[in-house]
Amino acid sequence: MQIKQEFKDLIPPLTKEEFKQLENNCMSEGIREKILTWNGFIIDGHNRYEIATRWDLDFETESKHFDNEEAVKEWMILNQFGRRNLSNYQRSVLALELEDVFSKKAKENQGKRNDIKQISAESKPIETRKELSKVASVSHDTIAKVKKIQEKAPEEVKAKLRTGEVSINAAYKEIKKEEKKAEKENERDRLAEIGKNKKIEIDFRLGDFEEVFKDIPDGSIDCIITDPPYPKEFIEVWSKLSRFAKRVLKPNGYCVAYSGQMYLPEVMKRMCENLDYYWTFAVYHEGQTQIVNGINLMCRWKPVLIFQNGKKKIENTFQDYFISEQREKNGHDWQQSKSGVAYLIEMFTKKGDTILEPFAGSGTTMIVAKAKGRNVIGAEIDEKTFNIAKALI
Repeated sequence: MQIKQEFKDLIPPLTKEEFKQLENNCMSEGIREKILTWNGFIIDGHNRYEIATRWDLDFETESKHFDNEEAVKEWMILNQFGRRNLSNYQRSVLALELEDVFSKKAKENQGKRNDIKQISAESKPIETRKELSKVASVSHDTIAKVKKIQEKAPEEVKAKLRTGEVSINAAYKEIKKEEKKAEKENERDRLAEIGKNKKIEIDFRLGDFEEVFKDIPDGSIDCIITDPPYPKEFIEVWSKLSRFAKRVLKPNGYCVAYSGQMYLPEVMKRMCENLDYYWTFAVYHEGQTQIVNGINLMCRWKPVLIFQNGKKKIENTFQDYFISEQREKNGHDWQQSKSGVAYLIEMFTKKGDTILEPFAGSGTTMIVAKAKGRNVIGAEIDEKTFNIAKALI
């Protein structure tokens, strides 16, 4: 009697507790069910055979007839559905094995089945999956998700699915998340390649803004509108921005900066070293938001800090709250919406003014500023992001 690994792999493994219970039953009551074979290979009773061999227990065998291995696999899978208390994941995995069997069977034109309608997986994959979902007693959606999991998930995730440590939905969402991330990176690579040799009309410079803007005359910029990085590791850029803004802004010129909230007190302190605090705006984000893990909050709004180079009452009156529509992230993970930037540009500048963006990212501020009839100067320190911005501009 032989063990064929391909057959054994079709049997969802028992947990340690389940195997121990089966072993105790066999030890106390003997092996009552026959071990079934085909051409000398075990097709039902792998665990009982292992226990019998370990403890030298008697058992009976029965040889079954099938035309080929595909027919054996089909029988084994259907037999598992009827005999074992399987999880939805295990049932779906078995169903997908059955799909492969039916697909091969259809391609080889081996005749019609009576218990399940045979449909070519190439011509009507959705209908095939629906039929399999009925056999496995799971939803069509579950079959589709598990198919994606089997194709994409690492083995450690599959192991957790088998034990119930991870749910089908959680594993599927993680795969879709990684796929979207890969698609996004591919699109950014494509844009960066386009932007590499692209000539643009805007004064846009690659490098650290303090370095590349050394030639900007003192007191020559009407407004800085920017979105510096928020993590703690970048906190020093706020001091640099404060010093730089003090030098290049015209008297009473504004420095408008998006900010995170985690380190807001430190940001305020650094900005106030050289500039006058004017006000804080609230920008509300439509669409998906992110969980701030450090404090376990869903962040629905963001502060936009308004500083001035010498405080003076603004000429026009407007509200300190605005809505930002769903943000595109095709250029940068921290990319802001065009509508939010447009609001700030209209409130703090007028046509013909010069706006400077020291943390240009994928170029949103520069794109909107140009569309609004403003002059704009930008800098970006990361070369790939710089080229992406050039492509988008």
